[in-house]
Amino acid sequence: MRKILLFAAVVAPSLVRAQATTTTPPAMSANGAFFALSVPDLEASVRWYSDKLGLKVTMRPPKQNQSAVAVLEGGGLIVELIQHDDAISMSQALGAAKPSHLVHGISKVGVVVDDFDGTLATLKARGVEIYIGPFPARNGQRANVIVKDNAGNLIQFFGKAPAR
Repeated sequence: MRKILLFAAVVAPSLVRAQATTTTPPAMSANGAFFALSVPDLEASVRWYSDKLGLKVTMRPPKQNQSAVAVLEGGGLIVELIQHDDAISMSQALGAAKPSHLVHGISKVGVVVDDFDGTLATLKARGVEIYIGPFPARNGQRANVIVKDNAGNLIQFFGKAPAR
């Protein structure tokens, strides 16, 4: 897996540049965030991140070592999607479905956005499933909401830090 990620991050950009697959504007503006996800259906996930978050495919290296990769960017967010032929779901690995917060490892990913209310309105307008929240900013806590992507991964969007 390290070889795949190294290839995707270092070698592939010089080999393959994909054209944008969407004209949907980004759902948010952030000052920089990145996460990578293993997904069961790369094409379905590319469509979800394009349609729902307005990200554009910036890289699609050729499949190698049983892995297909797509990197999408927009609004200050970079998402790397990886579909490996031998990957299994967490519920398959455990033998029973468990919420991500009950499994060691990454439970969710998060992005701090410039306009929380605008991002939330855009996500709702695009039919993004709200999993938990939204929660308003209060007592030093950022406004936030947790959504689910098409593969069940949790993404938390945070507003800017409230004034103290």
